[in-house]
Amino acid sequence: MQVDGEETDGPVGGTAAALAAVVSIAQEHGEEAVLRRAVTVGCSLLHAGSGHGWLGSPDGGSSLVVVESCAAGPAAVGEDHPPLVAPVATEQEPLGWLTFTPAPGARPFSPRDRRVAESLGRQSGAVIARVRARLATDAVLTALDPIGTRAGDPPPVAGEASPTIRRLLGSARALLGMDLTFLSHVADGRQTFDAVDAGTAAPALRPGTTIDADEGYCSLLLDDAIPAAVPDVPAHPLLGALAVTADLRIGAYCGVPVRLPDGSLYGTLCGLHSRTTTAPDPARMDALRLVAGLVGECLHDERLAAARQEERRAALRSVIAGRCRRTVVQPIVDLRDGTVVGQEALTRFGDAGEAPVPADRVFADARELGLSVQLEQATARDALALLPALQPGTYLSVNLSPAALLHPGTDALLAAVPAPRLVVEITEHEAVTDYAAVRQALAAHRARGVRLAVDDTGAGFASLYHLTQLGPDVIKLDGAFVRGLLHEPACRAVAAAVAGYATEVGAVLVAEGVETAEQAAALRDLGVGFGQGYHFGHPREPVAGPAHRSGLPGTLGTPRSGAVADLPPGA
Repeated sequence: MQVDGEETDGPVGGTAAALAAVVSIAQEHGEEAVLRRAVTVGCSLLHAGSGHGWLGSPDGGSSLVVVESCAAGPAAVGEDHPPLVAPVATEQEPLGWLTFTPAPGARPFSPRDRRVAESLGRQSGAVIARVRARLATDAVLTALDPIGTRAGDPPPVAGEASPTIRRLLGSARALLGMDLTFLSHVADGRQTFDAVDAGTAAPALRPGTTIDADEGYCSLLLDDAIPAAVPDVPAHPLLGALAVTADLRIGAYCGVPVRLPDGSLYGTLCGLHSRTTTAPDPARMDALRLVAGLVGECLHDERLAAARQEERRAALRSVIAGRCRRTVVQPIVDLRDGTVVGQEALTRFGDAGEAPVPADRVFADARELGLSVQLEQATARDALALLPALQPGTYLSVNLSPAALLHPGTDALLAAVPAPRLVVEITEHEAVTDYAAVRQALAAHRARGVRLAVDDTGAGFASLYHLTQLGPDVIKLDGAFVRGLLHEPACRAVAAAVAGYATEVGAVLVAEGVETAEQAAALRDLGVGFGQGYHFGHPREPVAGPAHRSGLPGTLGTPRSGAVADLPPGA
C-alpha cells in the first residue's frame, strides 16, 4: 500500500483492500460513524490490539469517545510498546485523536505505521468537517425556510430592513451563539448599522445608528486588518483599543463581507458577544458566509422590487395628474317610469385606442402603493366638475373610500359643490375601521344636504352592521343578487329583505346591475324604487339636456317627490 506516495511495510494489509477500507470512511454520514469506521480500519490495517477515537464537539463542550477492541479484550492489549496517536484534523484545526495500542507480543509500530494512522486521521478530519458543514448548512436552511415574504409580514418601510433580512440576522445570531448580529455598510467615511437582531433582549445598537468608519470594525474587516473571528476582542491589539469595544462591552466578534449577486461589495454581516468565547468552527463560519450570501441576494431583490415600485408610483402619479384618465356617467332611474334621477360618476383608465385598464385594478394598485387617497380625490374632482353638464334636477353620485373620506383634502373638495345634488357612495368592499370617525367626517356635509349611499350592499364587509352604523340615505343592492333574482330563490330573498329594511328605515333602495326588462319588473314587484345598469344605459360621456327615461314606459319629467334629489336632509 502507498501512504503519501510511499510504500508501507509491516502489518499494513493488501493495497487494494487497504484503499477500499480507507475510502469507506468517506461513505459514512455521521460523526460517530466516521470515527468508528476510522478506528475499525486502523485496527485492521495496523493489526492493533485496540483502538480509541476521541472527537471534540463543535462548541468545545462534551466530547465523543469510541472504543473499538480488536483482540479478545483489555487483557489482550500489549503493554510492551507505546501506543500510536494520530490527530483527527483538517488543515485549519484539530478535531480529535485516534489512538492505537499494539497487540500482545506484536512488534512496535513503525514510522510507516504512524504515517498510515496520520493519513486515517486526515481522512477522518476531512469527512467530519464536511459532515459538520452540511449539518450547519442544513440547520441554516431549515431556519430560513422560507426566507422570502411570509403571510403577515408588514409592508416594507423605506429606510428599514425587511422582515426577511431581520429573519436572516436572527438565524445568523442563533448559528453563532452570539448576543447580537448586525448588517452594516460603509459610505462617505461613516459606518451605518442597517439592521440589528438581539433576539428578545434590548439591542446595544439601534438600526440607523452611524459612527465614523475608523471607529468601527467594518472597515478593518474589509481591509483584511482583522480576522473573520476574534474570540477575545479586548486582547486584540486593534479592536481592544477602539472606543466602541468599551462602549458596547464587546468580548467576542466575528464577521464576513456581504456582496451583491454581481460581486459588488455591500457591507458586512457581523456578530457580537459580551464575553470572550471560542472561535466559531469552520463549518459555522461557512454557514455564516452562506447567510451573508442570502442577505446579498435579498438586498438585490429588494432593490429591484423598490425600483419597480417606484416606476409604478411614477406611472400612477401621472394618472393622478390627469393622464390616461376620463370620467363617464351611468344613469340611475325610477323603476316606475324610467325617469332619470341621477348619474353615477365612473372613471375609465387607459390610453386612447388601447384596451382600457380595469378601474378596480388601478385602485388596488393605488392602495398597494399608498396613493389611493390621492387618486380618489383626483377622480372625485373630475366627477364634481361634471355637475353643470348634468340634466337639471338630477344628482351626481361619487365613490369614495373610508380612507378618502377621513382625509382633510376630501372635506374641502365636498364643501365646494352644491350639497342637494351630491351623493357620496361608500363601498362595502373596503372595511371601515372607525365608524365614528367616518360619521364625524360626513356630519357637516350631510347637515347641509349631501346624501350618503352604501354601495355593494350584501357583497362586502358586515353588510347589516355597515348599514346600521352609517345610517345611509341610499342603499345600493349589489348586482350579484340582481343577476340571480329570476332563477335563484336565495338572491330573491336577499333582495326582498334589503327592500324591506330600506322601507323600514326610510332609505332609498337602488338596484345595481339591472340588465333586462324582466329583472327591472321583478325588482319593482319587490318594492325596489330605483335601478342602474346596462338596461337603462351604458356609462358614457355626460350629455346636457332635460331628464329622460330609458327602458321602462312612463311619463317623462323631473325627478318626483321621493327621488333622492328631493329627499329632505334628514331622510
